[in-house]
Amino acid sequence: MSIKISQATVGDARDIMRFMNDIWKKGHILSYHKELFFYEFQEGKSLNFIVAKRNKYIVGLFGFIKYNSLNIPDIAGSLWKVDPSVKEPLLGMKMREYFLRNIPHRFFAAPGAGLQTKPIYRAIKMDWNRMNHFYIANDSISEFRVIQNPNFKRIATTIKSGTIYKASSIEDLKSFIFDEDILPLKDFMYIEKRYFQHPIYIYDTWYLKVDGVIKNIFVARLLEVNNRKVYRIVDFFGSLEYLKNIALFLDGFMKGLNIEYTDFINYGLDKKILVDAGFSILDLDSTETIVPNFFEPFLKKNVPIYCVSNKTDKEFRQFKADGDQDRPNQLESR
Repeated sequence: MSIKISQATVGDARDIMRFMNDIWKKGHILSYHKELFFYEFQEGKSLNFIVAKRNKYIVGLFGFIKYNSLNIPDIAGSLWKVDPSVKEPLLGMKMREYFLRNIPHRFFAAPGAGLQTKPIYRAIKMDWNRMNHFYIANDSISEFRVIQNPNFKRIATTIKSGTIYKASSIEDLKSFIFDEDILPLKDFMYIEKRYFQHPIYIYDTWYLKVDGVIKNIFVARLLEVNNRKVYRIVDFFGSLEYLKNIALFLDGFMKGLNIEYTDFINYGLDKKILVDAGFSILDLDSTETIVPNFFEPFLKKNVPIYCVSNKTDKEFRQFKADGDQDRPNQLESR
């Protein structure tokens, strides 16, 4: 019987979750945690999945996440998987073509593509880049249990005037003006859902104000592993001119909470500005200095993240929480 491709509805949720468990990753939290599943993918009566079905059984998935609430939004890719037992030529590409024809969007970009997909993305003329991994190590800690052999840089102490606050709700951020020339474009709906309404993770959303004007928003999450704390910046908005302020703030914040280090995975930010502020850039091919990427389960290894995007002449930025890269993989992460 022929395979039919369509956008999923809420009624497909159980079958999609079963496919995730049986074909994608057995026991993955999305295969059984309904609240997280619907939080990630539900939009009204639809689910943000393109599904391929044979005899009413799902044999392929192409997931996506919207960066904003515009009629023609920017979009991130999510799970893209075909049942390997189904001998249907180019089924994955057919789902993607259906997505392109039926889901209006301006720009497509996401981190997390596997190396095995590089030839595919190159063939369809999309950009492929390795993201940069920056970190600031806490120099008041004598023995590290998570990071290995970190570099210590002098944190810039000569900074511009400005004050950093922690947002208690999305209302604290409403005066911020998004730069529409930076891709992908995110909005307050995205920030509120992604960081203030997450059903499992707790995010800290910080904003930097200068003379009553919000210049930066950055989002971070505290992790605990090996009886140690780690801080991760997972999203960033605004100008780079206050990165020295942010680095100095993070240095004091880490010392106050005895955090081993703060890391910041991104693509598109000026490396020199980050290094001048006090961040070190990780050599992802090194086995000497290690800043782990995976924590669920914990893997003490440098693991690069690759991001893909439509080609563009505009400024393109990607961060750890874009797409599905900062997502729970196991329930014990609470």
